[in-house]
Amino acid sequence: AANPAVGNMSDRLVDAGASTVMSETVEFIGAEHILARRGATPEIHDQIIRICEEYEKHLAGVGQDCRTGQPTTGNKAGGLSTIEEKSLGCIYKGGTRPVVEVLREAQRPTKKGALIMDTPGYDIASVTSMVAGGATLVVFTTGRGTPTGHALAPVIKVTGNRETAHRMADNMDIDVSGILEGDLTIEQAGSRILEEVVKVAGGKTTKAESFGFSDIAVDHICRFI
Repeated sequence: AANPAVGNMSDRLVDAGASTVMSETVEFIGAEHILARRGATPEIHDQIIRICEEYEKHLAGVGQDCRTGQPTTGNKAGGLSTIEEKSLGCIYKGGTRPVVEVLREAQRPTKKGALIMDTPGYDIASVTSMVAGGATLVVFTTGRGTPTGHALAPVIKVTGNRETAHRMADNMDIDVSGILEGDLTIEQAGSRILEEVVKVAGGKTTKAESFGFSDIAVDHICRFI
């Protein structure tokens, strides 16, 4: 529920002339052919396919297969069965608008609109990469309750899991589990998230900021880890 709700918010921002960035390349794998259809040009389509292929090739070089190593134990406990199932949900947090640029890790955009950044799947490194590339605010979806914040940009936590929203009420900013329960539409949730984005951009403190969570991680191994 959280991913398509954030995707709806992303579409609203893009339509208003803003730019949004979706990261964590490993979370595209298994659904990259669907995501690539959003490429604004054939070249961007191929770039999306290529960054996923390079990720899998790198892991294969050290004897690993992300299609069998994912989802993680925590993801499985949360109800996911395969990396394809996970990715089919993940790609919708980037909305539905054409992808106009594929960025390297921490690269500054040269175009406005829906963007993709090729980053590791590690939460803190991916957020740091987007912030280094110019993102001024982060909307982070989490099912089981990632508590991450960031040192340089506010992080709004969105969950579609009612249990997580209750158990971590002091750390989750927005609960959109009503989508699954039938009393909230994706469009309504997208509007609610956008309202929160505007408030936070105007100075409202996020839950992570209230706790003083100021995570930051700069990857020094390679862009895959």
